Amino acid sequence: MRSKTIAPCPSRTAAALAAIVVAAAGSLVLGGAQAAHAGSAEVTYDCVFASSHSVFTTTATLTADATTTPGTPIDLTLSFADGPANGPVALAANTVAVSAKVGVSGQDAVTVSAPASNAAVPAYGEIPIPDLTGSLTVSQPGTVQLTPGDLTLNITNYGLTIACTAQADAPVLATVTVTDGSTGSAAAVVESISGRPAADTTGARPGDTVTLSGTGWDENTPVDSVALCALDGTTACATDVLSPDLTVDGDGKLTGTVLIGAAATPGPHSLVITQGDLGATVVLGVLGTRALQLSPAGGGPGTITTVTGASFDPGDEVTVTGVDADGNPVGDTLTAPVNARGGFTASLTPADGTVKITATEKDGTAADSAEAAWTATADGGSAEQTLKVVVTGGALTMSQAAGEVTLSPVTVDGTEHTSTGDLNAVAVKDFRGSTRGWSLVGTVTDFTNAAGAVLPAGNLAWTPSCGVAAGAAAASTVTPGSAGALSSTTAAPLCTQAASADPTSVTGGDFTAGAALDLTVPAITQAGEYAAVLRLTLS
Repeated sequence: MRSKTIAPCPSRTAAALAAIVVAAAGSLVLGGAQAAHAGSAEVTYDCVFASSHSVFTTTATLTADATTTPGTPIDLTLSFADGPANGPVALAANTVAVSAKVGVSGQDAVTVSAPASNAAVPAYGEIPIPDLTGSLTVSQPGTVQLTPGDLTLNITNYGLTIACTAQADAPVLATVTVTDGSTGSAAAVVESISGRPAADTTGARPGDTVTLSGTGWDENTPVDSVALCALDGTTACATDVLSPDLTVDGDGKLTGTVLIGAAATPGPHSLVITQGDLGATVVLGVLGTRALQLSPAGGGPGTITTVTGASFDPGDEVTVTGVDADGNPVGDTLTAPVNARGGFTASLTPADGTVKITATEKDGTAADSAEAAWTATADGGSAEQTLKVVVTGGALTMSQAAGEVTLSPVTVDGTEHTSTGDLNAVAVKDFRGSTRGWSLVGTVTDFTNAAGAVLPAGNLAWTPSCGVAAGAAAASTVTPGSAGALSSTTAAPLCTQAASADPTSVTGGDFTAGAALDLTVPAITQAGEYAAVLRLTLS
């Protein structure tokens, strides 16, 4: 009779793979193409896997093009000289996909990434990080600052994620200057815009007059066309929304104005001027109608409302106040700066008698303002209460039926035989209340008898099975591993529950796992009772 013993796995939970992020040291490189510049600084990451944390500090080097133009992408490449340390479970080749965020001042962060392309990673070995690539496009002229952001490693064959969060304030590693996009041997610049502050030469409203100047044009030759195009300067071009009055003198100097028509579409644009083979492009934003939104839009005495404005003059300052039925200001008056996108936010407590709230640009007139109605209630008021509840997650645990597994007996008769049996039932309970998922893997030792004869570990194969425990709750499904031979060095998946990419979801539940076992016994094998140890690891 041949037997096999399954060793119990006490308190393995998330610890088996949590050591994946035990230690790391690396350098960060963000590469541009030509005219690139770079800066370096230390960055500290807190890496989380299951319930384990690991903090490491690395030198980050960010490289990017020093200049670009609005709408023109620049390539980014992010590299790590070293990767984090793996835990006690080996990782197969092409199973680690990596992505990272690069912070961009004034707009959303961009993502750089690479598909899984790693070599096999032994237990406690270093997880290599491939070059991560992406691109950055900025829509408005000015400067943007680039900072290193969060890092994510996805272990694809186990459905697991290592999330590394940049700690403290991320250092500024590179600054990109976005020029106004002027092209060709001729040049044009915006000198002023009617009704706009002197410093604002990038935003105009329908009805505004834009004053231009430039050099390098053909002397005493009329301008052929002036068009309002999409930001790339080549698409969605329209000439009928503009009224140009431009001339070129005997020195090739361009002067004159362009009236923005009422049909001009709000948003970022390029003003494209052509004269024969010459041309110039300047970035010009068309502003929409000023607007206010109140939240809430009414209430009793003492109610605080949030005032949100849109399409005001960028860089200006607005005055926010309540107005009564006779058009007179009542209550407090606030000021708020307008951001680069024409928006602002302010909090106001409307006084008794307020029927509307207005926002007016600094030194502006009624035409430079917007208003929203306020509905006051004579009595009562409004109040809010914040309700909180703490839901504490449980544990990820496993247990198994007691006793040894005895495989079917074999008699040596000169032919190969298969000894069969079933793995003792295993129960996996994931009550952590998280999105992390889990993986149950196994290895087996060689089979040996009392005389020292060996049946290799690879002679044992299993066919995994797993599912939700009868009558139990589960938030997501489990996937059995592939049928095949086991090994004494490389762990094979028995059952896996994938992590969820939806941060509002939850994984976990009560599951069962098992496997049909098949041991190949060669035609000529020394007689005796053989035993091996199959070890299961949950993480």
